[in-house]
Amino acid sequence: MNTDVLALGALVLAAAPCGLFLVNLFLYRRLGPLDSGRGVDSVSVLIPARNEARNIVASLEAVLSTRGVCFEVVVLDDHSTDDTAAVVSAIAARDERLRLSSAPPLPAGWCGKQHACHVLAGLARYPVLVFIDADVRLSSEALPRISAFLRDTGSALVSGVPRQELGSFSERLLLPFIHGLLMGYLPMAAMRRTRKPSLSAGCGQLFAVDAKSYHTCGGHGAIRATLHDGLKLPRSFREAGCRTDLFDATDLASCRMYHTDTETWRGLSKNAIEGLGAPRTLFPMTPILLGGQVLPFLLLAYSSQLSSLAFGCTLAAVICALLPRFVAAFRFHLPLGSAFLHPIGVVALLGIQWRALFRYLLGRSEQWKGRSYPVASTKSRSGVTLLLAGFISFGNGSLTGFSALNPLPASGGGVGASSLSFVCKSFDLQDQYEVRHSVVFPRTNVIVLTLADRQGNEQVDPWVTAVKGRYAGRLELLGVADVSAAPSFVRGTIRRRFQKARPQPVLMDWEGSVARSLAAKLRQANVYVIGPDGRVMLHTFGSPEPASLERVFQMLDTLLTKSP
Repeated sequence: MNTDVLALGALVLAAAPCGLFLVNLFLYRRLGPLDSGRGVDSVSVLIPARNEARNIVASLEAVLSTRGVCFEVVVLDDHSTDDTAAVVSAIAARDERLRLSSAPPLPAGWCGKQHACHVLAGLARYPVLVFIDADVRLSSEALPRISAFLRDTGSALVSGVPRQELGSFSERLLLPFIHGLLMGYLPMAAMRRTRKPSLSAGCGQLFAVDAKSYHTCGGHGAIRATLHDGLKLPRSFREAGCRTDLFDATDLASCRMYHTDTETWRGLSKNAIEGLGAPRTLFPMTPILLGGQVLPFLLLAYSSQLSSLAFGCTLAAVICALLPRFVAAFRFHLPLGSAFLHPIGVVALLGIQWRALFRYLLGRSEQWKGRSYPVASTKSRSGVTLLLAGFISFGNGSLTGFSALNPLPASGGGVGASSLSFVCKSFDLQDQYEVRHSVVFPRTNVIVLTLADRQGNEQVDPWVTAVKGRYAGRLELLGVADVSAAPSFVRGTIRRRFQKARPQPVLMDWEGSVARSLAAKLRQANVYVIGPDGRVMLHTFGSPEPASLERVFQMLDTLLTKSP
């Protein structure tokens, strides 16, 4: 390829994120000082803690030094095997603002942190909930300023990236990309103008939410299976129609996320497949990052062989690639030296993402905090072929999807099933024929909705057959295919496979929004019984065993008896 074209392409790919980064500098602002005498909402600081004895003391001492707001601190000991509980208990004995609670057993289908945060939210007393990791240290003015920002912006959720304390080589090489990717590829002006889920962003180290909105949106229960709350929690709020925002937390909080090279690589790998490492993101982002952040340096190494045009474009591209790193180093107190290793860091970051993707395709589990989180298995197949292979066996009938679930207290449930009371708002998606389907509640019929990803699709047909055979004509059968794992460039192939295998419309959940909102169990068929008013009254998953079928039939009999 002509080096002039390569150099010009590199310049375009480097200049676009550089320009957006500089624009975002004026939008991603630190919070101003709080006006004297101005009241702010009381705050519940919620800290999930699993084996955090080395971090929790500094975190608690920092938050207990808070001034200017009424607050409480609740720590949930999540089955720690170290001295976390004893350390927190000793501090709680001296300060009544601090409470310690123990986490109940981790239910199936939940990530440990999301479950801990869900439990903590139920223990909170105040209208503003601030979730922080146990290694985050807040300044004495952080809580009132964050509470005021949440109220002033009219947001349901706000988040900020604390100042990152970096020690090991891998921390210095990789963690500055938190700011680089956030500010170089997220149009913050558009994020604030709209509530599009695709513009979701946040940092899992520090979230502040309005308690009422949190419970209305489903809170951490809506993202129970994810390891990537930084991205998924804001997305779930936006899917529910709520506003989210970002602020610069450099002067309000600090965090030493990892302490060794091994911790850094494992920590960045654990949720990569849900973020940058997701196929639909990684495939386009790899050439974009390599072309704009690595290629200019390779071309510069051969500068003597470049034309004047190519050399000028290459030099400009190098400047555009490095400028955000140096600006970020000063603005966010990041190590300056690592900026000179920028292209190496990009390659290392992409290496982590691709490794995570291959582990995902091979069905390898991720280990974190002593827990194993399985991913979808590809058995003996590999690559994109496997992503296509199984999306051909889902439920029949008319289709729809749901947003904004409001979990209310419920009783009952059991292994593989739960009794729910989710309020479903209107939602619409396209089927395999690219026809858009919408639904608005209340409606006339009781609904049975089946939802499955590739691994769970074989379990769907027995459910549909059983329900259809007993209730034909008396209810509405809906089906949703969770195809969020498939990269965008194979969507046409998947649609054609569905058209061939299923003449009935099948709603294609490309973004996984329906699956997330309904807290669907991965690699299983999910069956939801939904009343005419839009309440999901029962959720069961897996194969239709006699006990689970009986639960569904009992619920349907009850609802159909009440229906006119």
